[in-house]
Amino acid sequence: MQPLKTLDVRLTPVSDKEPVKVYLLRPRGTLYWGGAGLDGEYVQPQLAAFRRAGISQCFAGLTNSSTHALPQGYALGGMVLDAIRSGMVIRYRDDGEWTITSGMASEAPQFNLIGYSYGSLLAAQTAWSYARHGHVIDHLVLVGSPISKDFLADLQCHRNIRKTVVIDLVQYGDSIYAGMPWLELAAAAPLLSKQMLAGNGEGHFYYAHVVADSSRRWMSLADRLASEGLK
Repeated sequence: MQPLKTLDVRLTPVSDKEPVKVYLLRPRGTLYWGGAGLDGEYVQPQLAAFRRAGISQCFAGLTNSSTHALPQGYALGGMVLDAIRSGMVIRYRDDGEWTITSGMASEAPQFNLIGYSYGSLLAAQTAWSYARHGHVIDHLVLVGSPISKDFLADLQCHRNIRKTVVIDLVQYGDSIYAGMPWLELAAAAPLLSKQMLAGNGEGHFYYAHVVADSSRRWMSLADRLASEGLK
């Protein structure tokens, strides 16, 4: 098997009329996308917990989309822009190209995609894109996901996505759950803002805020995924 750290990806600009051509090598490894902003303090500790649970070849996910390119200055307002994209755009199925740009290993035993909140939508879109190109995703894990009902059903039915694991956080006070209607998602925005500003790890931010028992929470999630068959 040839080494695989990145993919050979060739994209035409969104404005061009020519179809996008994407060349995908066989993907291996486990990628994890965090919530809005993609750079929270919990991301690396969560990756470390995954590795301790036996999901050894695990990396932070980065995805490029040919149909939803990030604007200049994105890093300055990434969390806000991500939140808007979550509710208005990428919670629905996109048949464009979503390609992984870093963090895979040819020696990994599986190809797994894990996402939390906004990151769950990146994981879902990436899984859909790769599955449509004939690649097998061993596990797609959606944690606290605002994904639409129809898109979730498409993912669960695709023959190349072997197992879709949905982990809602409603038992911790989260108002977000997979398959929720858009109007309900919009109505949840004030509570989400309150939970985010509180910073105490409640509700939707159960894994995202660094609190006294965060290490236990991160390890519990990792053990749960290992029990689902991720390795």
